[in-house]
Amino acid sequence: MASHNVKFTLPERELGKVDARFSIYEDGKKLGEITISRGAIEYYPMNAQKPVKMSWTQFDRAMKEYK
Repeated sequence: MASHNVKFTLPERELGKVDARFSIYEDGKKLGEITISRGAIEYYPMNAQKPVKMSWTQFDRAMKEYK
């Protein structure tokens, strides 16, 4: 089974001006990054130029449909 690690950097101020960034690893290899802001969640797969972006409403709907 793959081992997953998540590393993150949080700003020392209210979220909104600076995004929270999470780096996602599988078996020591970086899969991508997730950024969290007040308006959206974005996933940057490794070597991607553009993120997969979802508003919080879209994210909520996707998570409810996933279950």
